[in-house]
Amino acid sequence: MNNKEIARRIGSLREKLGITTAELARRSGLSQAQVSRLENGKQGFRSATLARIAKALEVKPVYFFIEDTANVEEGAPVYGLAAGGELVEALRSPEFVRVAERLADAFMHQRQAFEAIDLAVKAMSREDEED
Repeated sequence: MNNKEIARRIGSLREKLGITTAELARRSGLSQAQVSRLENGKQGFRSATLARIAKALEVKPVYFFIEDTANVEEGAPVYGLAAGGELVEALRSPEFVRVAERLADAFMHQRQAFEAIDLAVKAMSREDEED
């Protein structure tokens, strides 16, 4: 899920709840300008900021990442995981979200490294074929 989609979901939920950006800023301890920048996709999200916004909107941080958050509440399988009570509780934790973000970043870097190796091997194979 990218920042623009997260921003869209925050704005949509805020409007659905009838909360202004000023009220969301007050509830989350952020400035109204920062809330506006976040909602407009002009500023990226840190996990702690997202956790504050989620708490202010009375949802779990995972709400902004999973298409069907009802599945988390019902304990149904979500993306191949059984979202039981312990996982749902972990998803409420900003610390857990930070760890998940770090793991996702590490995975993406690892994936990029493998893709670069794959491209290099293919390039060498083409050179061998040309010789």
